[in-house]
Amino acid sequence: MTDPIRPTDDGARKQAARLLAQACHGVLGVQGDGPPGLSRVALLPDGADLLMLVSDLSRHTRALATDPRCALLIGEPSLGDPLAAARLSLELRAEAADKAAHRAAWLAWHPQAALYFDFADFRLLRLMVQSGFLVGGFGRAFALSRADLENPRPTA
Repeated sequence: MTDPIRPTDDGARKQAARLLAQACHGVLGVQGDGPPGLSRVALLPDGADLLMLVSDLSRHTRALATDPRCALLIGEPSLGDPLAAARLSLELRAEAADKAAHRAAWLAWHPQAALYFDFADFRLLRLMVQSGFLVGGFGRAFALSRADLENPRPTA
């Protein structure tokens, strides 16, 4: 049987970097102590990583406190077949981020968050990308390393 995963090339790196740089929202998968869970979350791209504002009241925040490993799906389905749209699945590790240092950038990306950004139960997490998997369209699948997402352009 032929491996359906193509060799990662510069086109795949650029497409994945574009999806990462445009990410406003995604679907977060967590494990924690209980059953796996999914949540729609707001994001802010920060280089090869993403920032996520979370409430201490949410299930996914409690799960990440138990197990910081998580997964994220980004990419917006287009009109037509949603399975043909480009999407990026990421394996991540959540860690604390400086909420005050990223306030202006977060509110520029998500202006509606001005209503709750400063609430005491909200904090910012950095989602450190470990690896990724790009479906770049029908029949186009690529495994990506962190280095692929940090350096999407070919080096000389």
